[in-house]
Amino acid sequence: MYQRILVALDGGTASEAALDDAIPLAQAVGAEVEVIYVVDDSSPFLDVMGMDPIRLIDDLAMVGESVLSAAANKLGRAGVRYCTRLLSKHMIQDDIATTIVAEAAGWPADLIVMGTHGRRGARRLIMGSVSRGVMAQTNLPVLLVCQGRDGIRSPILSHGKELA
Repeated sequence: MYQRILVALDGGTASEAALDDAIPLAQAVGAEVEVIYVVDDSSPFLDVMGMDPIRLIDDLAMVGESVLSAAANKLGRAGVRYCTRLLSKHMIQDDIATTIVAEAAGWPADLIVMGTHGRRGARRLIMGSVSRGVMAQTNLPVLLVCQGRDGIRSPILSHGKELA
């Protein structure tokens, strides 16, 4: 069964739901959890005139640290062994999905848990899909937790590279 569960957070409600689903799973199997937050340093707003990109990246890192701290508190209260890690995308010259997959392989994880927004159509094309990218790049099982607008969670377990 799963002994090392990687949970990727982005500060949104879907990723919070993913953490909430990972905790009882980790408790049930005695797994260790690594929670990561990837600082996206390539966002379009970093190139806006008059804005200091270094300050913006620092601000994004502070948000990530806050998200990781809240996750650590939640995991600690649940009695789950855990570690947290703030990652910058530039560590891997690629996208966020590649960074998540590389961390899962390097740690090494048995399962990746992450939230998804469940966007469809043009919104998904415009905004992309980190979860889809992770599933296309890994052989690990991926537990996706979709937090719908109605608050209902829909977990989906994939066995990696199914969408490739």
